[in-house]
Amino acid sequence: MSRVDLVVLGFLSNQPMHGYEIIRFFERRGIELWTRVKTPSVYKALQRMEKKGFIKGEFKQKGNNPPRKVYTITESGREYFLSILRAFLWGDDKFQTPFDFWNALRFIRNNISRDEFLQVLENHRKRHEEMNRMMEEKRKQAEECGKLNDLPFYAKILHKTMQKMKEIELESISELSKAAQLKENQKDFCKETE
Repeated sequence: MSRVDLVVLGFLSNQPMHGYEIIRFFERRGIELWTRVKTPSVYKALQRMEKKGFIKGEFKQKGNNPPRKVYTITESGREYFLSILRAFLWGDDKFQTPFDFWNALRFIRNNISRDEFLQVLENHRKRHEEMNRMMEEKRKQAEECGKLNDLPFYAKILHKTMQKMKEIELESISELSKAAQLKENQKDFCKETE
């Protein structure tokens, strides 16, 4: 599962672009800071995905500028993109970071149904609950062993910060779920599949 493939194909699913446009899109929005996608990896991904037939490149010239290779996503590329998107949304990769889920959300528009979106949010909420249960169990074990008092000050502060972040994330999931059910937001989802 590739972050760079998700992001590049996500942008190309909205409109054809050349490599430099994709990179500028990253830079203007600060996306590379969240996804850890660097400029060389974008160009490598474009070459690799073109060889696999996920995208098609065609040289086009605009004004007096030199011709640039403009990429469009193919049908097989769209299928690949949707599989990556779903993998990030459902948390299929054990090495996934919390940011991966939130970054994948930027590409849901007209790519998943409202029902699937609500299921994804519920899955994410349940994963949080499970993680909280595990962390609470570990905290109790540490307390019973007398190790909790030995924690350095920074670990205690970090623990509090992580708790606040989890609370904010759960609030955001709840807010997203409520907003997804509003009629005016139905336009952002694809139609239900039969």
